[in-house]
Amino acid sequence: MEFVDFAALRRGPALDLVFPGWRPGERVAFYAPHDDDAALGAGYLIQAVAAQSGRPFVVIFCKGDAGYSTAEEKATIVAARKKEAAAAYKILGVGKGDIKRFEVPDFGLMAEVGRGGGGGGVFDALVAFLRENAISRIAFTSGSFEHWDHTAAFFQALYTSPQAGDPILADLGAPSPIRSYLAYSVWSDFEPAPGRGLHALRADKGVLADAGHEDAVMRALAAFKSQGRIMQQTVAAARARRRIGGRYLEIYQTVILRRPIDYRPYATALANCRRSAT
Repeated sequence: MEFVDFAALRRGPALDLVFPGWRPGERVAFYAPHDDDAALGAGYLIQAVAAQSGRPFVVIFCKGDAGYSTAEEKATIVAARKKEAAAAYKILGVGKGDIKRFEVPDFGLMAEVGRGGGGGGVFDALVAFLRENAISRIAFTSGSFEHWDHTAAFFQALYTSPQAGDPILADLGAPSPIRSYLAYSVWSDFEPAPGRGLHALRADKGVLADAGHEDAVMRALAAFKSQGRIMQQTVAAARARRRIGGRYLEIYQTVILRRPIDYRPYATALANCRRSAT
């Protein structure tokens, strides 16, 4: 497996090309709006973290209650998907105890962004989870409108996760800052802008996987037997588009939160301003 920094046009075996300053033992949380999303969009990186002395966690926000294809499955779908998710992520190197579930109803995650009128909810529980497990990196679905819950998970990453490192809500654990954030795509987003060459690339990081890593992802996805009818319509075509010269590419976009303002250009502009007499 190789890692790619498209902005610097560098590739190689070091995970710090994707996670700058990577240290063995780091813990990475993969936000999955629904249980299969992290396998679909970040399956190679999950394997890479486990292989490079890290510990991957999967945070599943929605409980999968809308994921049934027949009326008969409605009563059992949530329990079935919980078992399927444990089996799927075990294949990718995630321990059963390293899966965090929030059990939000499908299509309901956007209502859980923020603390709400009474406070708490997913916000407090997510901050507590990140602190308790000393999560240092987060990968999450992009803000693309491919699914309302995917967009909501993006907002959970941007608005809730940074609070894990802030000296607030002291009863939720000691502050534990996140070192870097990556957005991944499940089905769409990061399409290059037309006619701009390398400047058209919207993703700046990548994971180039071998056939064995892709096979592991496909076996993980096959574990979601209850979703077979839904996935068979889209998965094969979507996975085929990742293939480049016999290998498979997974792309990411670095998200920088709370970037400090660079005042130097303003200082230069001030120095060139003509002072008015009035």
